[in-house]
Amino acid sequence: MKLKAPPPGPPFAPTAPNLFRYVREAHGEREFLAFGEQRLSYADADRLSAELAKGLLALGLGKGARVGILMPNNPDWVIVWMACARIGALSVLLSTFYQGPEIAWAVRHNDLHALIIADRYLHNDYVERLERALAGLAEETSTELFLPEQPHLRHIVVWGACEKPWAIRGQTDLLARAAAKPRLDDRILAGVEANITPSDLLLTICTSGSTAEPKAVVHTHGVALRATFQFLDYINIKPDDRTYTAQPFFWVGGLNINLLPTMYLGACMCFSETPDPADIIAMARREGVTRFTGWPAQAQRLRQALAEGGEGLTKLRAGLGEPLDELGRPIPPERRLSGLMGMTESFGMHSIDRAGPTPLGKGGSWGRKLPGMERLIVDPETGSPLTTGERGELFIRGHNMMHGYYRKERWEVFTAEGYFPTGDLSILDEDDYIYFVGRKGEMIKTSGANVAPPEVENALLTCPGVREAIVFGVPDATKGEVVAAVVSPQDGAALDAEGLRLALRERLSPYKVPQTFAFLTHDEIPRTASGKAIKPKLREMLFPAGT
Repeated sequence: MKLKAPPPGPPFAPTAPNLFRYVREAHGEREFLAFGEQRLSYADADRLSAELAKGLLALGLGKGARVGILMPNNPDWVIVWMACARIGALSVLLSTFYQGPEIAWAVRHNDLHALIIADRYLHNDYVERLERALAGLAEETSTELFLPEQPHLRHIVVWGACEKPWAIRGQTDLLARAAAKPRLDDRILAGVEANITPSDLLLTICTSGSTAEPKAVVHTHGVALRATFQFLDYINIKPDDRTYTAQPFFWVGGLNINLLPTMYLGACMCFSETPDPADIIAMARREGVTRFTGWPAQAQRLRQALAEGGEGLTKLRAGLGEPLDELGRPIPPERRLSGLMGMTESFGMHSIDRAGPTPLGKGGSWGRKLPGMERLIVDPETGSPLTTGERGELFIRGHNMMHGYYRKERWEVFTAEGYFPTGDLSILDEDDYIYFVGRKGEMIKTSGANVAPPEVENALLTCPGVREAIVFGVPDATKGEVVAAVVSPQDGAALDAEGLRLALRERLSPYKVPQTFAFLTHDEIPRTASGKAIKPKLREMLFPAGT
């Protein structure tokens, strides 16, 4: 039996090249990307990404090639991603938080053929970090790479200053390689683009899973473009908006409610040099930013900086203030949604509702199902379906679901009926509103980012003097949760929190490094009869009221 047809999508077959053609024709000279003195219209972005796409083809990349992108939010990220999408490459989006071991994992796990990186961002030197992460790279003397531990990786393209002999020098070199092959012209690129279908793979987002290693979530062109088109009916974005987002493009929030909706509507994305609130505020005033998106902790820092400065953002209409109804009045707390419920695996929201007051009695819910999605509440132990009003684990399926996890078979991920177990404990009411209760597993959610305790525990065990490490989340009013660690020292070892944090910063992204530590001997840790640490009891014992 065939699946049902998906809900209505955009006015074209949902592939990235079709989207780029659509926005070029619909929005051509409208400003698309604004970053300091750099200004790109939709037509500019289309032309430049097409030329870079030819450069990627000249490198031997094409449909199905796996290309990692390690760059901060800025116009270069957007143009590079567009160029990759135009040739049918699978863009693997890498976090700018990644430290050396995380980069090595991402390149190896995703079988990258090429890596496109910024030379640096803030205090991060990605060139130096790559040479430490990828064994043998520092000794390479050619731009064609052969690294035994990264056997698929052939090229690294560096945007910015880099004199390493292994580096292809960004836009300049790619354009030169395209120019050196005049037969690789617009007709060839048009043929490549025409050969891309909605079922082809578009992008991979790396996110923490329940194990010590992250998971690589793969989405197709059809899912990413169709889901985002659906979100336009729900999210607060308008054609004349100038958006600044604190959500990175390498995670789903930067794409599904920011970059792609902006493109559909012909709006503008504005970028700050740094994430410092003072820099963001100065940029927002200069650019006339009308819309801010970010996680609650990011919004709180910005509100605090504005309050301390005593001056607001006069053109900002959405993102920092209280939610308003259609008449501009604050929505009372008992009529507000708790949020919109989603995950990377469903390209964002699977449960959603339009802005405005909820119906009476529905405050605190997380919305109703997105058209084309199905939700089922099951008993967490038996997997048996539960009835309306019963608490259980949420299973989802539908047309916005991921293609799968890279390197995982479908039976390892989905049920026999095609459902994806979310791990979210929830309740569905008689009117299809969903209420989030908690997580089934140990996943920590801090400032919108997932942290898998086993990954942090394994990193701690590599630190000298650590005998045992136990990691969990504790409640935090601003971040939702923060990472906490209980460490048992080896006999005679002298450990301290700051020393462990310094060691972990070489191994883990900053948001994964525990904010708080407790030190207990092995015998002081409560355990089961088999000797396993009892995390709930530890949490209650050490952090009874959170942090």
